[in-house]
Amino acid sequence: MKMKNLLVFAVLFAYVMTQGSVVELLKMTEKVIRKNSWLLYLNYGCYCGWGGKGTPTDDTDKCCYLHDCCYGVLENQGCNAKIEEYTYSYRYGQLYCFESWCQWASCQCDSAFVLCLKKHLSSYDGNYLFYPDKHCENETPRC
Repeated sequence: MKMKNLLVFAVLFAYVMTQGSVVELLKMTEKVIRKNSWLLYLNYGCYCGWGGKGTPTDDTDKCCYLHDCCYGVLENQGCNAKIEEYTYSYRYGQLYCFESWCQWASCQCDSAFVLCLKKHLSSYDGNYLFYPDKHCENETPRC
C-alpha cells in the first residue's frame, strides 16, 4: 500500500510541476486514447517517462522512443519542446496544430506520438509498467 501512495504522490507532484507541452501532451493523450496516460505510460518499458536507453520493449515503447527522438531534433533546433505551450484541435480522428513554428513543431511531435500509441494499443503489456532499468541495457538505436 505504501508503494501505491508513493506513486499517487509522485504523479500528483509531477503534474503540478509540469507546464507547457507536457501538460498539453497529457490532455491530447487522454482526448485521443481516452485513457489516463499518467497511469499507463508514466514509467513503461525503456522509454516511456523521463529519459530512456536500450532497445524499446514493444511497439508502445517504440512510440515513446520516437517521441524522445522528435523532441531531440527540436531541441537541436533551439526549441524547448517540453515547455512549449500550443493550441490544437481534434476533429474526425485528426489532430491539427497551431501557433508559432516551435509550438507547432512540438505539437506535431506530440500528435505523432499520441496517434502512434492509439495505433499500437494492442501492444501495451502491463508487464512493462515500472520496467526495471537494468533490463534496458541493450544498445540504444539511433534516431
